[in-house]
Amino acid sequence: SPACWSKRPSPPHKMNNVKSSPWDAVLFDYGRVLSYAPSRDELLDFAALTGVSEAVFFELYSNTRDHYDRGHADYQEHWRRFAEVAEVQIPPATVERMVAMESDMWTRLNPEMLELAREIKSRGLKTAILSNMPFDLLGELRRKFDWLDEFDVQIWSCELGVIKPDAEIYRASLTALDCEAKRALFFDDRPRNVEGALRVGMEAHVFESAAQAREIVERGLSLA
Repeated sequence: SPACWSKRPSPPHKMNNVKSSPWDAVLFDYGRVLSYAPSRDELLDFAALTGVSEAVFFELYSNTRDHYDRGHADYQEHWRRFAEVAEVQIPPATVERMVAMESDMWTRLNPEMLELAREIKSRGLKTAILSNMPFDLLGELRRKFDWLDEFDVQIWSCELGVIKPDAEIYRASLTALDCEAKRALFFDDRPRNVEGALRVGMEAHVFESAAQAREIVERGLSLA
């Protein structure tokens, strides 16, 4: 909880207190930013369950998710559509196994990023999660992570019916935060989602590591 976190000893790299900031809010993607990325071996094992080649799997895994992430399909419909496009048969028992694997792969917290978000909030800035996320996986996140509610705003694509990089989802986030685009900082691991944020006037960076994100935040705050 935030109360418990505030009692921890300050690490040596803790941000210095500042009087002002170039931002009013900092927004984070969830997958591969607040959570760790699945390992290549995990993804290969996952791909093997589908019965398609590695190259086909990685292409279709991203390209068939939009309907799912908008909240317009459950996992059974999503994987049925995947199988149709891939021209394979995926038995229902295998789908259930895949869903369990996917839940495990995408619910591993990156503690350095949560620490950074908490430090940002302690400086008086708002924090938000802005993520393309289907209802099934969102349910798992909410069961496992009570820290989600530490963020001032959570925008999940399935609840809005809109996905990044559509401009509407960024504007909805800014409205919920009561923040001007030019006063918002956003981190996402996918370049097209970063480009979407830039188009609406936000400052945005392709996430590479917790150290990179911390450096951007600390540089901005120290120059404010």
